[in-house]
Amino acid sequence: MGFNYSREKLIFDREWEKLREQYKKAGMSDEAVLELYDFDWSWFRMRRNYENRVQAIPEENIDEQNAETRSNLFQRFTSLSTSFDEMGFSGRYAWIDTISDDALSEKLKDLSDDELELLTLLAIEGYTQREIARKMHCSQNAISKRLIKLKRILKEK
Repeated sequence: MGFNYSREKLIFDREWEKLREQYKKAGMSDEAVLELYDFDWSWFRMRRNYENRVQAIPEENIDEQNAETRSNLFQRFTSLSTSFDEMGFSGRYAWIDTISDDALSEKLKDLSDDELELLTLLAIEGYTQREIARKMHCSQNAISKRLIKLKRILKEK
């Protein structure tokens, strides 16, 4: 769903009226309150800009016979339609076979299972370094160092 400007602006104004009163009670000058308002207002506009320009790709699995029921995004950009057969892949690290760069693919195949698991959690499953650290029972700093090492290995010619 898109960014509803009038609703969000109304919410913003209501919250700022409360904040303005709190700031004045706390003894802040009108200039300082105005600076905070200007900062928040510019953030609001940037967020609005972002929301207007970004649209999530709908999860659709529609065959060609029902093409007219697709979202506007899929109707306009037919190249977004893809099919992915998960049955063609086996194993947790099968994503390596989808990499078109042969040298990189070979380097990935030479990595240990722990290193591949780290890359899979980060790049494929979208975990953060902190979440991976919790999952692997180590510190976030240790994960960061392992990733730096992996980047260095993968960049080597």
